[in-house]
Amino acid sequence: MRKNGGFTLQERIPYEWKLAFYSAFIIGLLTHLYIFVHRLPNHDGLLNIYSSQAKVTSGRFFLSAASGLSTYFDLPWVIGLLSILFLALAAICIVSLFEVKKKISIVLISGIVVTFPSVTATFSYMFTADGYMMGTFFAILAVVLTKKYRFGFIIGAILLCLGVGIYQANLSVTMAFITLWLIHDILLRKTTTKELGMNVLRSGLMLGIGMVAYLVVYKIYTKYLEVSITSYQGLDKVGTVTFEDFPDIFDQIGQDLKTFFFDGFVNQTQVDFFEWLNVLLCITLIIATVTVLLIKKVYKNIVQLLVLVLLILSLSISFYVVYFLSPEAIYHILMVFSLCVVYIYLVLLYDAVDVRNPMIVERFISWSTVVLLTLTIYNFGLIANIAYFNMELKFERSIHLANRILDRVEQLDDYEDAKMIHVVGRYQMETDLSSNIIPKKTPKMIGSTGEHIVIYTAHFQKMFEHFLGYKLEFLTPEELEVFNERDEIKEMGTWPSQDSVRVIGDVLVIKMAE
Repeated sequence: MRKNGGFTLQERIPYEWKLAFYSAFIIGLLTHLYIFVHRLPNHDGLLNIYSSQAKVTSGRFFLSAASGLSTYFDLPWVIGLLSILFLALAAICIVSLFEVKKKISIVLISGIVVTFPSVTATFSYMFTADGYMMGTFFAILAVVLTKKYRFGFIIGAILLCLGVGIYQANLSVTMAFITLWLIHDILLRKTTTKELGMNVLRSGLMLGIGMVAYLVVYKIYTKYLEVSITSYQGLDKVGTVTFEDFPDIFDQIGQDLKTFFFDGFVNQTQVDFFEWLNVLLCITLIIATVTVLLIKKVYKNIVQLLVLVLLILSLSISFYVVYFLSPEAIYHILMVFSLCVVYIYLVLLYDAVDVRNPMIVERFISWSTVVLLTLTIYNFGLIANIAYFNMELKFERSIHLANRILDRVEQLDDYEDAKMIHVVGRYQMETDLSSNIIPKKTPKMIGSTGEHIVIYTAHFQKMFEHFLGYKLEFLTPEELEVFNERDEIKEMGTWPSQDSVRVIGDVLVIKMAE
């Protein structure tokens, strides 16, 4: 519809963008709706029902502002919708970055983005998910701006700084998409060597300026707030990696890649549908890459062919770049969203082939890609809901355990004297479903796996206060050190024995283990 000779906003938005947005939003809601409409906190969520997410000591200086968009309450429906919004915008960025045209390609990319297991793992930490998804969107948008505009690397650097300021693993996201962009240009766009060099330069400037800005902002925050970096994930050891560490790092990267894609095969555990799909993915990728290399005649430019090989090999560094920053860094599934570029790479190869070509190999690439990635997205959705199912089981076990303990407490003659709480030991629980069956059916889903969420004193305290209405305070570290030496505690039995719950002075003591 035209107005005054112009176009409406809707007409100005490319069809590909709208398709990417709607596809991502619909698939995202269908996949994750269950956790959006249920309260299923994990062990961290129990402690963050209301939290500012001020994580400056962890180097995440922008996380509080990003998470504040949905307030500092843990509101699953609001946070979920905002998260899907940011992921849908990220899908638009990917479609724009690679100029994807086929409708099926766009839907597949959107489906991969919103269902990838890292997204599911992040939703198990629902209280902070929208901030993390904003960071992912910023990390990809930074690459798009660097490609599309001459000086876009400047704005891209700012976005990278903010994205890494939300979560450091977003550096891997930006680097992986930069690498895939350069691979795409060599393999599918027949870029000139000069253009390739300029793109490498601008990308390098964006990364360099962005990370320097991150360090400067972080130094300002820590100086004025007088805080020091935490030892969590080796953050206090950043910059201490040496060349002697590189062989071990590459060994670890290789092990991580094999574990993610082929866990059942390499670790001799149960081989599930996820691993078989990834085997087929690798076969299809090899066939598709070789086919496109021959069709596009990339092999005629030796320089670009060598650069292409180096870029493909360097993807592993992009995926796990934090290993090169700290010797004590540990990658878990929340940090590997960048691995989704492996699946997106196959979509880009499919998008480049002509399905009308009578060559059997091109038809094979087309059909196998669509079928394989459709099944992969569906399987990602199943993995997500299995994870949420286990989270529900964990929460139910936890609240019923807390209720049983509180019932025991209220039977004590002196329970009204309790003003503080102290939990000794960690309760061990094992069921066949949560300890054996579910872990074999999903990748290692940190945050959603396990048997229960009441692990330490703080978890019991929050569960009692927020869900059962029984408020107690904490002992100070100094008080705790002295209190643990008391003979009364040593003489107590462990839960569920009759003497595993006692009031000592004004402290409720729950002994879960020796």
